Amino acid sequence: MTQCLRMKTIIFDWKRTLYDPDSRELIDGALDILNFLKNKSVRLALVGKGAQDMHDEVERLGVKNHFEHVNFREGSKDASLFKTFIDKRSPEDTLFIGDRVKSELAVGNSLGATTIWIRQGKFADDVPDGPAEQPNYTFASLKELRTFLEKAL
Repeated sequence: MTQCLRMKTIIFDWKRTLYDPDSRELIDGALDILNFLKNKSVRLALVGKGAQDMHDEVERLGVKNHFEHVNFREGSKDASLFKTFIDKRSPEDTLFIGDRVKSELAVGNSLGATTIWIRQGKFADDVPDGPAEQPNYTFASLKELRTFLEKAL
């Protein structure tokens, strides 16, 4: 049985979670899950590494209007990049979705968010180094995640 999640916000990582920087296209299932969540009126934020080039890609691929906030910056992914999107009173009501346990999910866990690992692509074989990197949920694809969210919402 799927747990009913109370979601105030979903934070998506961009590169290799929704977007393939090698092909410069959305990952299979990305548009479908974004359309599904938009129709459910879930607040979405997009966060990742990059500069204006990534903003341009979000625009080119036609997904900018799916997100309430789009935030890219150069450098490491530390808590300050994500903190503004997490409710301080109930951080567990924020879903934090990424493809890297060693950076994105570790940060999401440190902020108290519910973390989801999309175990696909370049970092699929990484393994968590202890509880700080352990996701709450793991899915092999965005299609699997969508099936889970359909039951959870």
